Amino acid sequence: MKKLLILLIIVVILPMFALYASAEGETEEYISELENILPESLSGITEDTDTMLEHASLSGILSEITSVLSGRGSELLGFFLTLLGIVLLMSVASLLGGQLSRSAEAAVGLICSIMIFPRISSLMSEVSLSLEKINLFFSSLVPITVGITALGGGESSAAVQGSGMYLTLSLLGSIGGQVFVGLSSIGLALSLISPLGGERAASIIRGIKSLFSWLMGIFTAIMTGVFSLQTLIASSADSAAMRAAKYMASGLIPVVGSTVSGALSTLASGLSYAKGIVGGAAIVTLLVLAISPLAVLIAYRLALTLASSVSEAVGSAASRIFSSYRSALDMTLSVYALSVVIYLFEVIIFIKMGVAIL
Repeated sequence: MKKLLILLIIVVILPMFALYASAEGETEEYISELENILPESLSGITEDTDTMLEHASLSGILSEITSVLSGRGSELLGFFLTLLGIVLLMSVASLLGGQLSRSAEAAVGLICSIMIFPRISSLMSEVSLSLEKINLFFSSLVPITVGITALGGGESSAAVQGSGMYLTLSLLGSIGGQVFVGLSSIGLALSLISPLGGERAASIIRGIKSLFSWLMGIFTAIMTGVFSLQTLIASSADSAAMRAAKYMASGLIPVVGSTVSGALSTLASGLSYAKGIVGGAAIVTLLVLAISPLAVLIAYRLALTLASSVSEAVGSAASRIFSSYRSALDMTLSVYALSVVIYLFEVIIFIKMGVAIL
């Protein structure tokens, strides 16, 4: 009987010590892998939590936005002055009166629209490129988060998390790719000819924007809801299995119960640290990658809104052109912002949910 008891103690205790050593080494390895995929400007934040907190704070975000806008201040000012010049030209064209006035407004409006088009087109290309960088970072992040979840005994959670993240990446990649380019092209084309199409072109653009915004809202709600529910169920199942295993080990050999709890406590602490570092660094990286194009997008949209208000105040027809381009920007803004929000939400779910080891 004594030999059997000694054998059981060896079988139970030795794996627990091996689990602790392996977990510690692997968590450091996952953090090192994350460091390799971070942008050069964020290199080293996994070892400096103060820098990470500074980047994620409100003051850090505002500082980043201020830096971006100040660096492109002359560009934004030039664009706004161009819009005011268009308001003036359209106002002069409207003074001719009669049929000549409408023809002059259409001709001048088309010329002015051609002046705006390259700026907006270049901005959308910039946003599309930024979205590709975000997608690339998130695709490299998924194996790291899945590995950390699986290391804590979350077999089902890791499977659900990995499939959900890759599905999100695939769908958002499609929306940010072919669909994004297609809708942007349609919106820009309609905005370009809006001076010739009159109110019809503007109403078509508004209809497309409303439909697209509604679809994006539904898509975001479904994706986040399904991912959260699946992760919650899988985490609960893994937690129940882990607690049952711990209870069985402690019940069969009461002497070893404290050792098992100590080993699991150490494992839980290491995994919690790794999840916090990886999740925090991922959130900071997503914010840094997204803030610059997002701030510029909003600044251009604000310029169009202000110019449209001035145009309406002086009775110029330029407001129709500005509204068309603003609607095109709104579609771009909704795709970009909601994509970033979904990615951030899934990283937060990774940090907050997991297997209850203790």
